[in-house]
Amino acid sequence: MKLFTPMFILLIVTCIALPCFGHGDEEVAEDQERVKATGLWIYNDLEKGIAQAEETGKPILVVFR
Repeated sequence: MKLFTPMFILLIVTCIALPCFGHGDEEVAEDQERVKATGLWIYNDLEKGIAQAEETGKPILVVFR
């Protein structure tokens, strides 16, 4: 009985939290297209990003997925 209550609470929390998580790849693809359209971010072109950082004197953030 002592184990039942925490497990029940965990089950309820999991059921509530599951819809909050997205579909993953589909959302990433949609977000990537939207960001590419703005021209503010550079995807899959590290050399271009480094060149732009050198020209502007600003730092870059590189994310490897």
